[in-house]
Amino acid sequence: MSPHRSDSLNWNEMSVEDILKLAIADEEDALEYYSRAAKLVGDYHTRCVLLRLADMEKGHAEELREELKSLQVQRELEAGMAD
Repeated sequence: MSPHRSDSLNWNEMSVEDILKLAIADEEDALEYYSRAAKLVGDYHTRCVLLRLADMEKGHAEELREELKSLQVQRELEAGMAD
């Protein structure tokens, strides 16, 4: 079994924002992978499954972006209260 990227990360040094950004990048990579595969496959049903998976990954990335945005707004509000 090959090592995963996450094996080389120091999770204790990462912020929640860092982790969300990494997760967004992973979802975008998966979206690109499934989209590219869908263009290359000849079987209609397989293409449909791949496109559905790509759409799911797009949704995951969007949800993570919203979570990141919400967290950033919360941090800004907290910083404003501390001033």
